[in-house]
Amino acid sequence: MKKLNLTFALIGLLILSSCENKEKEGPVYDDNVETIDSTEYMDNVDSKLQAARQNLDKASENLKEAMEKGDKAAQEAAQKAKDDAQAAWDTIKAKANEVGEASKKAYEETKEGVKNAAQDVKEGADKAAEDIKDIGK
Repeated sequence: MKKLNLTFALIGLLILSSCENKEKEGPVYDDNVETIDSTEYMDNVDSKLQAARQNLDKASENLKEAMEKGDKAAQEAAQKAKDDAQAAWDTIKAKANEVGEASKKAYEETKEGVKNAAQDVKEGADKAAEDIKDIGK
């Protein structure tokens, strides 16, 4: 009975030690993906751009009217409003350009990630095919 138990124990240890317990190699993918409703976001950006542009146009028009009237106080106030509107317009344009660049970068990174994932799948399929051939030998 002891010999039988010892034999089973040795067979069990042999089986456990022969299994490959290596960590899988390969890329690690981030499952924490944040999605944005781009249509709503872009509509919001467009409305802010239009509002800033309208404010700038209105301030320019008010400045022109004040200059035509020769009212120095109104002209100074209109110039300040125009400068503020121009600064807001420039800031919004700069932010929109930053968003555009970030979007391009994210697109390129996503495209590269898809290429890498496709290559990983192809390599995995090739390895599986080789393993199947080896089993058949």
